[in-house]
Amino acid sequence: MRELIDRNIFDLFNTLYLDIAELSFSFLSDAQALAAIAMLLYFAMEAYKMMAGDKTMEIMPLLRPFALLLVIVLWSQFIDVVNFPITVVNDTAKGMYEMQIDNVEHMHVERQGLIDQVAKKMSESSAEFDQVEGETQDKDWYEKMGIDLEPLFHKMKGYYLMLMAKINFAIMRMVEYIVIVIFQICTYLVFLLQIIFAAILVILGPFSFAMSILPGFRDSYLTWIGRYISVGLYSTIAYIVMSISFVIIRYAQEREIEVLKAILENEELFIAYVSYSSANISFYIVSLVIAALAMLCIPVISTWIINTSGVGQAIGSVVRGGMTSGRMMQ
Repeated sequence: MRELIDRNIFDLFNTLYLDIAELSFSFLSDAQALAAIAMLLYFAMEAYKMMAGDKTMEIMPLLRPFALLLVIVLWSQFIDVVNFPITVVNDTAKGMYEMQIDNVEHMHVERQGLIDQVAKKMSESSAEFDQVEGETQDKDWYEKMGIDLEPLFHKMKGYYLMLMAKINFAIMRMVEYIVIVIFQICTYLVFLLQIIFAAILVILGPFSFAMSILPGFRDSYLTWIGRYISVGLYSTIAYIVMSISFVIIRYAQEREIEVLKAILENEELFIAYVSYSSANISFYIVSLVIAALAMLCIPVISTWIINTSGVGQAIGSVVRGGMTSGRMMQ
């Protein structure tokens, strides 16, 4: 039986996400060299402006490249600092998820057990399907000749209905299996994209800080911080979305478990359930499809919380305001 959510995969994803900082050392020396070149160019431009008389001597702008270089040198520690609030929020959202997943998994197992009982009972039943079709109204030619083929026809109808019931039931179970796989793919895809995007940001992030030394790329590091936080919230939003989706899924499971128990206790309901494909429409399957679609919206939702396009301007304004205040105090 396929589990709804594999918790071991989630543990693997969490471990990979926290260990991606180790991947940045391959390009860290290159970023430091680029930062050194950018500092030389920056100091040369600033010195030229001062010698030309276009600009007075200012201390704070000259300290900014050293601060950015310090971040590059202490890149692993900087990533740990940025990850700390993200981890705190993620642990809170994960607690909400764990409160729901135990009940959903328990009902998932119970529902699968009842479905297996229905399949077993269907395999053992054949004569019950003879009662689904009513008797014919008019006598046929073979009845006028004294040949009674009605028991044979009823038996054939019974086997036909049983075959169609098994086909419908098999199709329903196949569709359910596919939907569960799709739900798992959408769920795992969000966490995998988080790891991939975060790894790329961590590996190439020092270059953003190095380029931020130059005036033309002044806010590159602020944009990087906004995007990294946005990606870091993927798992938090995923846990929240799953917690909300599991409420709907649990409701669907409860209703379907009640139906399965009822048809196992009543022969007429059992025959009606397995004989007509419309009876096999499952709200549980629909709820899983809705949950899978909701998981795919997480990257968009994350940009609503952290606006990656405006974070650089917002934080940059604060930084420039602080530098102006510092110059006024001098």
